[in-house]
Amino acid sequence: MQDHARQLLERYCKNSDHKAFAVFYRSQAGKLWQFLRARGCNEDVAYDLLAESFLKFLQVVCRDLRAPVALLYRIAINLHIDSYRRDKASPVISDGDLVNQYAGEAIADQDEHEYVQSLIKNLPQDEQNLLFLRYWTGLTHKEIAGILDMPEGTIRRQCAAIIKKLRQRWQEEGNDT
Repeated sequence: MQDHARQLLERYCKNSDHKAFAVFYRSQAGKLWQFLRARGCNEDVAYDLLAESFLKFLQVVCRDLRAPVALLYRIAINLHIDSYRRDKASPVISDGDLVNQYAGEAIADQDEHEYVQSLIKNLPQDEQNLLFLRYWTGLTHKEIAGILDMPEGTIRRQCAAIIKKLRQRWQEEGNDT
């Protein structure tokens, strides 16, 4: 994803190719909006932060095209933190939309669905963020590493450990896997 994004943005930066930027925008906007919603933003705030993120991104992207998707997410995360500080809004996930994306189709029984929802909500915020980035927005370990400025192997191990923790909690309650 980073290579394709980089190629599109190189065309935008070098040739003022606005169509290339539009393709990049369409490929990222939906995922970034969902990520902001998962971080606790209501729809309106998520749209506002999305627009502001792309605006700030446009101001700096041509200076450094090494990891444009990571840069975009870093900008959005920083803007969300600033928004949270300003508005004292909760960064903790408060709606079921996220869990519906994770498990709604995989879990037929409503009780199981609610249990998975509670497992995810009880994770620390940083672990929730990793799950959202990896499984909900579909970013690769490498892309997440760029966003969080951490080694890719660390991201890979942390994601595996979180899934293992969820699986263990599920089994402790007597649920089948």
